[in-house]
Amino acid sequence: MSAVAHIKDYKAGKFYQDEFRGDISWNGYERKVLLRNEGKDANGTLRFTDIAMALGADDIKDVRGMAVADFDNDGALDIIMNTNPGDSGDSTKARPALLRNNIGAKRNWLAVELVGTQSNRDAVGAMVTIETGGAKQLRLVSAGSGFASQNTERLYFGLNDKTRVDVLTVRWPSGRIERFQSIGNQPIEARHVIRITEGTGIEQGTLPVK
Repeated sequence: MSAVAHIKDYKAGKFYQDEFRGDISWNGYERKVLLRNEGKDANGTLRFTDIAMALGADDIKDVRGMAVADFDNDGALDIIMNTNPGDSGDSTKARPALLRNNIGAKRNWLAVELVGTQSNRDAVGAMVTIETGGAKQLRLVSAGSGFASQNTERLYFGLNDKTRVDVLTVRWPSGRIERFQSIGNQPIEARHVIRITEGTGIEQGTLPVK
């Protein structure tokens, strides 16, 4: 009888109400992890370290969506997380959390913005590769990057101490491939935004000031 009674409670929606559930989440309150890439070990295997606790990013809020973007336009990617307010719908009980990156911009970076012409205007599906000192990095313009979330369409590359990019290649969804080694007579410099319009050309600018 008790099992039947519980089933009736579920069907009546009692189980889903805050008064019944209390502080319990469907997924549980779990500590977040933030993994730092430590590079390869002697065997060539990538190593990661969880630094969430050290940075204060290991809260136990019931996160239901995450997006990565340069919210303050300083050249470093930040993280914003949406949290679940429960059945009450009161968003003040679970405000979004912004994890601001105050360290990444101390090293060099490059941002790339694409505009499609033959391809879709947002350039979704385009791949950008940069080469710096023999090393390569690849980024993909994607859509629907997470549950109820969308990462920035502006692509970011970490350059560490490199001050310029040797080669930048764009593979557009249309099949067009464009390769750039300079902007006019000037190199592709770090700490700039590179704007490329498909089949039109490349230009170099700076991030908007916020």
